[in-house]
Amino acid sequence: MTIARQNTAVSLPITIHAPESVDIVSLWKLLRLGANRFWWHTKAYGTILSVMLLALVSLIFLSMHWSYRRLFPFISHRVIGSDHRISN
Repeated sequence: MTIARQNTAVSLPITIHAPESVDIVSLWKLLRLGANRFWWHTKAYGTILSVMLLALVSLIFLSMHWSYRRLFPFISHRVIGSDHRISN
């Protein structure tokens, strides 16, 4: 039988950067860039969603109007300008 070699893991050094080495200015610029981009996307998608909501409400109103005219045809066929009064 052959005995397999066991590879032992070699310990790797772990380095932690000190907080002084982090560039605060570049992090602040990155944060501002992300905030500006998020604000732009919010405004753009908000405009699109508001137009879609307006179109949806308009279609709902139009379908209600059409169904009302189909259900009550005697109300929707009024003659404008005719003066029919019941005389006593």
